[in-house]
Amino acid sequence: MAKKYYSTKIVGIGGEVAKFTSLVKMLVIFDDSMVLPELRDFSVLHSGNKITDVIKPGDVLQIAGSEFKILSVGNEVNNNIKSLGHIVIKFNDDRDDLLEGSIHVEDKPIPKIRIGDEISIVEAGSEILAGKTASFTCGDEALCKKVAQILQNNGAQIVDGEADIVVKVK
Repeated sequence: MAKKYYSTKIVGIGGEVAKFTSLVKMLVIFDDSMVLPELRDFSVLHSGNKITDVIKPGDVLQIAGSEFKILSVGNEVNNNIKSLGHIVIKFNDDRDDLLEGSIHVEDKPIPKIRIGDEISIVEAGSEILAGKTASFTCGDEALCKKVAQILQNNGAQIVDGEADIVVKVK
């Protein structure tokens, strides 16, 4: 399973957000305590802004039960999210239109957003073992747990018995 390194909860939705997102395919998010009054109507407001890594292309934005691959990241995004809880999310593939404080994600429909929904970003997981099964035997339990985690992080399903990948740890 991929590592979640950013998460926050939606606590408010400005009155113009639905119209704004349908016209320009963009979401503006701000920490509720940091948003300027003139931007409140156009912003998705959140609290509990927790980030433990840097936002980078290839990772996945999760919002309201939908996932979007991050295509590009402006130079100020990581500073803005830490200091203001602010990101502009553009739902289009136009990487030439990148603003310093915006990220571009896949051009897919923007989900209906509700108060209480989570916005998160997870590290892109390597799926080189997707669809594969793995089993193993080992004498060192701690080492076995680490091997299992690596296999799972790369897409393998751990099974007892016959498997595509068999690992023996002594």
